[in-house]
Amino acid sequence: MNDANKSMEIVRMLKQVMDSIKQSVRKEFEDMNLTAPQGMIIGMLSHEGKMKISDLSKRIGLSNSTISGIVDRLEKQGFVERIRSEKDRRVVYVDVNSEFRKNSKDRFCQIQRKMETVISKTSDEEADKILEGLSILKEVVDRENF
Repeated sequence: MNDANKSMEIVRMLKQVMDSIKQSVRKEFEDMNLTAPQGMIIGMLSHEGKMKISDLSKRIGLSNSTISGIVDRLEKQGFVERIRSEKDRRVVYVDVNSEFRKNSKDRFCQIQRKMETVISKTSDEEADKILEGLSILKEVVDRENF
């Protein structure tokens, strides 16, 4: 297999894995009319606590403007709120509102358990290979400033 075919196969496989994960997240939040990216943002905020748009952007891998648009829609739906920093009023955080946090905690635990179940069915050697491969891919991409 030549380099071009290898790179396309890597991208294809990553897309398939991400699509599977997004589909699982989408199923958990379908009744709330949340998209997979919205579910990912809410999940990140529920797990990590309040974050700046730029931090969410880095963690999820979407641009600041895309994250900001998603947060706008989530705010209109009443799932998240923007909070100004008391130390520096120019800094704005996003957080899941307390009512939604109570109602969604179980859903995020279910998603996390599903992923843990998938990984628990792999051998230690398989899990190590997956982590090693992903780590190598990240290093290569970071090195090329992709």
